[in-house]
Amino acid sequence: MNNLRRLDLNQLVTLLVLLQERHVSRAADALHKSQPAVSHTLNQLRELFQDPLLVRQQGQYQLTSKAESLYVPLLKAMEQLDYLIAQQNFQPALCHQRFNIALSDYGAAIIAEPLTHYVRQHAPDVDLKIWHCSREEMQNKLLEGSLDLAFGVFNALDSTLCAQAIFQDKMVSVADKSICPTGKMTLDEWLSYPHVAVSMKPFDMNEVDTQLKRLNQKRRVAVTIPYWQVAPRLVEGTDLILTAAQRSFSQGINKRCVMFEPPVEIPPLDFQMIWHERSHTDNALNWLRETIVNLLA
Repeated sequence: MNNLRRLDLNQLVTLLVLLQERHVSRAADALHKSQPAVSHTLNQLRELFQDPLLVRQQGQYQLTSKAESLYVPLLKAMEQLDYLIAQQNFQPALCHQRFNIALSDYGAAIIAEPLTHYVRQHAPDVDLKIWHCSREEMQNKLLEGSLDLAFGVFNALDSTLCAQAIFQDKMVSVADKSICPTGKMTLDEWLSYPHVAVSMKPFDMNEVDTQLKRLNQKRRVAVTIPYWQVAPRLVEGTDLILTAAQRSFSQGINKRCVMFEPPVEIPPLDFQMIWHERSHTDNALNWLRETIVNLLA
């Protein structure tokens, strides 16, 4: 840090433009400064770096090897500094950033459309890359830095991950009316039929099976599928029962089917948004998180 005290930011800006233009007069024009002022700064930089930096050879200016080696590191440093300053005055309309977001198709059905429409209107240069991952993959990708945000129902989180519940949902059962004409079932009746389970991992227990285990009960899962939006169609005209989050049926159910309360008490689902603690100071990501919460309020 002692070396930084010997110069100011304007000198670094001048140095970068001199390295780009390779000419004092053109650098002065680009900086909207007089040529003597730029020449004076160049002399200060030469003293600081103990190198001529820009030399005239055969009537043209050339960069010294020292100057050549400074260009890329200086460019990157100035870009990072510019980004840090922009973060303090974040404006969505001026943001050029890509956000990596992980959602199940259940989450995508709820979040993707309103978020996309909002971003296109208020931050048109923001890009959204939406991933489809299991809950474990979401956490791993947040830890390694390849994801910015993830959404789902998480039973346990790494200590470096932060979470915010953005809405609650409840589990409901759906079946063909031929096997549930009254719109309700006893537990014995419900367990006597085969079931459809929605899971990214076929052998994982979900919230339904966890509650049944506490009652020393078990259902037969005849079909496991990772797609919330497809699962409801599997029960039409069959003896299958699907128990899933109510908001996954946002498009309604077939008129041949009936939705009812499952005959086992299942706690409400806290649908969460999670992110890594390293991004707390990222104003762009803070804006995105706040936007999503407001859209789903």
